[in-house]
Amino acid sequence: EKLVQWVRAELHDLANLEQFLIKKEVENVGFSAWLREKIVSTPHIRNDFTVFIRRHKSYMHGAEAIREAVLITDQGLVYPMVSRKTSAATHDLHELSSCIHQHPVRLNSVIGVSRSVSTVEHLIRQPVKARVDYHLMYLDRETLLPPQISLPRGIKIRQADVVDSLTLFDLQKQYELEEVYLNPALFNDTACFAHLKNCLRKETIYVAEANGLPVAKAGTNARGYRVWQIGGVYTRTQNRCQGLGMALMQTLL
Repeated sequence: EKLVQWVRAELHDLANLEQFLIKKEVENVGFSAWLREKIVSTPHIRNDFTVFIRRHKSYMHGAEAIREAVLITDQGLVYPMVSRKTSAATHDLHELSSCIHQHPVRLNSVIGVSRSVSTVEHLIRQPVKARVDYHLMYLDRETLLPPQISLPRGIKIRQADVVDSLTLFDLQKQYELEEVYLNPALFNDTACFAHLKNCLRKETIYVAEANGLPVAKAGTNARGYRVWQIGGVYTRTQNRCQGLGMALMQTLL
């Protein structure tokens, strides 16, 4: 393929970048969700991230104009979308490496499909402390079936809102300690509460309550242009094996 070198994306690249992301959105919803929120939905917010892209020489506009892209946030999150895994010589990885190391922040987490993550991993020249592998699963809207929800007695499901922040905090805390933090000693109450409020503002989250107390939850954690990513599905230990997770997932879907 005839690709130009890696460069920092500018505002005039936005339309082509959006088309590129929409075409490949299932592979990295976090990338498109970040861009959509910061530029499209809330353009007044400071753009605390940088995007590097590689263009195709033969296409000026549309989804084919950009072939690869990497987003780096000021918090040290990296969302790579690299089309293939090849040698450094043929892939011009030295260009991407230079772009990454020009970025001033310390990289904290690289998120994406395995081929993209592995490519960036070889460039950052930092020891990888932990790796978490997930299975990428997705459903097309047309394949979704009407929910068949059967709830245990005393259980109610409703959509949560930011006013539920205090009520849901302990449930969120238990979820993060069990599912998110590889080292629970790094958990921080203030950061957890701030993250929860932010999610309740911008995501779609449902909670299952037993006698008015939250016992399970499920929601989105990234909403892109055409794809929504599900995350934060959690049930308290004492309320498991009752079908609450399935009921919440059916409601959310």
